[in-house]
Amino acid sequence: MAFYPSKLILSLLFVVATAASVAHSIPVVGQRLSLSVTGRVVCTVPGTNCTTCPGIAGVNVTLSCNGGQTILAQAITTRGGLVHLILSVPVVPPFGLSQQCMAYVKLPIANCHVFPLTGILRYPLTFVNITVGIGGPIINLILGASVRVN
Repeated sequence: MAFYPSKLILSLLFVVATAASVAHSIPVVGQRLSLSVTGRVVCTVPGTNCTTCPGIAGVNVTLSCNGGQTILAQAITTRGGLVHLILSVPVVPPFGLSQQCMAYVKLPIANCHVFPLTGILRYPLTFVNITVGIGGPIINLILGASVRVN
């Protein structure tokens, strides 16, 4: 049996291309893409990422990919300040999703006197991984340190 390196190379390219499309969350026809955002809203100076600060319960957190103009998902923080936002979309979002989409919290927050009385806290999203669920690929993101805007 003859050895054909071109067939081997084509086979490897096919495997790499298939793996790359799964890794970049290109959904199979009929599947949806889900975004899962988790994090904590804590009482700390904006711009710092405090893991030991107390969480704030009852805060409305929204997800937007156009500067806060359109709310795509929202959730209320739990007693420990935890939040989990889920968004299911029929198409793959553009590259750089974690730079375009942000989580937002409107001020003031009654239980925290560290925050200013007015403005909005913006939380950047950090990519964690991509998993595959029953409904299709899930992009997992976490909240970064908050930044006060306007």
